[in-house]
Amino acid sequence: MYYLQMLLYLLYAYLGLGLIFGFWFVFRGAEKIDQNMHGASWQTRLLLVPASAALWLLLLNKYLKQKRHGS
Repeated sequence: MYYLQMLLYLLYAYLGLGLIFGFWFVFRGAEKIDQNMHGASWQTRLLLVPASAALWLLLLNKYLKQKRHGS
């Protein structure tokens, strides 16, 4: 039971951090990776939050690589 509880807490932590990152990413960070996001409305960005929260580790990695190489 202890392992199941720990797994559940890890899932909550992952999703919590993902939600924070997702909001930051779609409203601030996505423009650095994708130039098409410059004209996106807040409604469109809000639709991207769940996917950004689920895939936050991949997007963070891509953002950091983009920032490091500056291209």
